[in-house]
Amino acid sequence: MTMKRLYILFSAAALMLGGCQRDIEPAIEGFESNSSSIEAKATGGEHLITIRSDKAWTVQTDAPWLMISPANGCGEVECRVKIDSTLINDPRSATINFNSAGQLLSKIDVRQDGFERSITPQKREIEIDASAIRANRWVEVDIVANVEFDVVSNAEWLSIGDYKLSLDCGARPRSTRLHIDWKMNTDPTKREATLVLTPKGGESLSTPATIKIRQAAGPLIEDCRQGDSLAIVTIYNKMECWVEGVISSSEPMHRWEAVRLWESTDKGLPCPEAVGRVRDLDLSFFNTEDDIPMEIKHLKYLETLSLYGNVNTMLKEIKLCEEVATLNYLKDLRIAAMGLVALPANFAELGDTLESLDLNSNNLTAIPEVITAENFPRLRSLNLSSNRRTMLNSLNNVNNIGIYVNMREEDDMRRLLLWESLEELALSYNYIEGSLPDFRVGEEGVRAYSADDVVNRGDTLNWAVQNNLPRILPNIRKLSINLNFMTGKLPDWLLYHPRLLEWGPEVLVYPQQEKSCDSEGNVVGFDNVPTSTEYYFEAYPLYRSRYEFNDETN
Repeated sequence: MTMKRLYILFSAAALMLGGCQRDIEPAIEGFESNSSSIEAKATGGEHLITIRSDKAWTVQTDAPWLMISPANGCGEVECRVKIDSTLINDPRSATINFNSAGQLLSKIDVRQDGFERSITPQKREIEIDASAIRANRWVEVDIVANVEFDVVSNAEWLSIGDYKLSLDCGARPRSTRLHIDWKMNTDPTKREATLVLTPKGGESLSTPATIKIRQAAGPLIEDCRQGDSLAIVTIYNKMECWVEGVISSSEPMHRWEAVRLWESTDKGLPCPEAVGRVRDLDLSFFNTEDDIPMEIKHLKYLETLSLYGNVNTMLKEIKLCEEVATLNYLKDLRIAAMGLVALPANFAELGDTLESLDLNSNNLTAIPEVITAENFPRLRSLNLSSNRRTMLNSLNNVNNIGIYVNMREEDDMRRLLLWESLEELALSYNYIEGSLPDFRVGEEGVRAYSADDVVNRGDTLNWAVQNNLPRILPNIRKLSINLNFMTGKLPDWLLYHPRLLEWGPEVLVYPQQEKSCDSEGNVVGFDNVPTSTEYYFEAYPLYRSRYEFNDETN
């Protein structure tokens, strides 16, 4: 090989070696580094730097968020630069100095990005079913954010649970979990909602934060017998009824224990099309926190609806859906032990047909204003008993305790007692305080018993006519007002009521809440409870043989 060729090969090798080391820039003679600057992300990390030096050196920086290892050396050394995660939004910078015997050999500039203000859902699109049991009607989404945020929903069928974001590390993003409850889709079309996550305080984001939720379509319920069947199955599932056998999709509807269908021979058949459709629905024992299912509207020929027995009734806040009031043939409605707190605004639409209303053992806080003789002229039976959310022996605090009526200030009891067509009225075990009104003949439309009443009942009412007794609840056959907080005197219209002994007054009228006080500190109980019925039989002697037991009475 000639000297010329050796020179060419040596020159090529030198060029290649120079290319590999092009990042190593000398600061002063005898010191080289393969980097003059470091760009770091906000999350921090590690960077490797190769140092070549024929002098002993030490490293120095004034930034506590930087750590260099090793901190000194000589010859060829690989240094590890560890950069902590930042806690701020703005960028920050620092310098790493390499010194030898008090002389600066070289420096490396370090720049670290800050965290952008961000809200980042880990899922941006979610698909959910049309229906599920209550325990499964929710989804959760992890959110990574470094700003406090609000969640805005454009759909009433979604509800957002409480969430907490702990920004204990400044601008470093932290995680929280968003809990989203959803309602069943009763429409036969898909629906979609968008959750918008916006920073509190009006800050803007470089990337909008949204979560899109798509829900499958509900079943198509048609106006036919099969539609009734599907509606009942949907109601049954929505309310999470646990009594097996009363509804079975594998059996024909006429075999369901909870259902009675219209037959062609039934008296009061609404129309020929109603034959085979649902007449009565009776569901008991369920576990729901939702309002009464709106699928009830599909049972258009329903005459009797009974829903009874929710789990943990006193903890529930159930509302009666407006669709119930659209049932044009409904005569008997029982929503009991449900946790009901409100009636719909259109409830009076049932006034033309409703004959019996049972709302016992719910969470009503007052006698609903809509329940009047004018709104419900056909109503014969009204049960508002046992609307208590808690057990009290003193009415110092009457907030949200159940049906509370102060007869000293309110007329709710008066309007019920003046309802002449009622045959059954149950108000037991509520929080009704004050004295029963002593109505006066000629006021508020009150009239006295007359000769016509005597003719209709024999001569048993002569005393009532002669003593001008107010004719209050003249048709009542069952009256229960016991276990309330009433005080004062029992009025004559009650003590001498022609049907008094039919009510079992010793149990269902006279006894009030024992060892209790009303809101004014008065001991609860009536002042003039009869000790016997002798006074009554003296007024109505012909009733003695009807009601008084003796050795010959069977």
